Amino acid sequence: MFLKELLAGIISYKKANQVIFKYRLWPWLAIPGILSFCYILILAILGVIYFSGMSEYVNEKWIPGFISGDTTYVIVSILLWLFLIIIGYLSYQQIVLIFFSPVLGFLSEIVEKRIYNQEPPKFQIKDFFRDIIRSLIINLRNIGWMLFLTMMAWLIGIVPLIGAILSPVLIFLIQSYYGGFGLIDYTLERKRYTVSESIDFARKNRARVTGVGMGFILLLLIPLIGWFFAPGYGATAATLAALEKINREQP
Repeated sequence: MFLKELLAGIISYKKANQVIFKYRLWPWLAIPGILSFCYILILAILGVIYFSGMSEYVNEKWIPGFISGDTTYVIVSILLWLFLIIIGYLSYQQIVLIFFSPVLGFLSEIVEKRIYNQEPPKFQIKDFFRDIIRSLIINLRNIGWMLFLTMMAWLIGIVPLIGAILSPVLIFLIQSYYGGFGLIDYTLERKRYTVSESIDFARKNRARVTGVGMGFILLLLIPLIGWFFAPGYGATAATLAALEKINREQP
């Protein structure tokens, strides 16, 4: 059952591709894609501005004189860039889920309207502020748990042999679950799920949620193109995966 639901979450990306082509949703994929490139550009600019001076400072102040030099400077620079890439990758999911939410939430709404012909709830000011607070609570909660569990998984890597194998697998599953949770929550929020109801839905459907997050992460592994399309495809796939489950459970 777990494996079946996990695969259902991953396969939702195939369905998302069909929906995107059929209903010509490319403009709504382009907007978060451009925002993704802006995020990458900001990281690159920060690296260019600060890393040269930081590498020089580390080379002069922290490295013993008998090994400091041009080679050490290059090695330090490479390590700083690798650190920036790792931080950028780990933070990207949460950046997408929080700052891209207006566009991705609207894309999710369009997908539901096209597939199920269901109109979203009428806009009300009180709901707008309530949704902002609700979104912050869920995302901050997810970020906190994700960072904590990821650190625990890293610590498991200290264990010889088993840790080296188990740690990356656990980190991948943790990232997938919380990434999938955030993407599916666009639909749950529109369905007026409370914070506790959304958490309960994610727990009961953790395999499907994790599968959605896995698809998202696998897209991110594709250089540039993956980062461009991952937000839009992730939101579409998550909408399809969540609605399939919700509509199946309804009498």
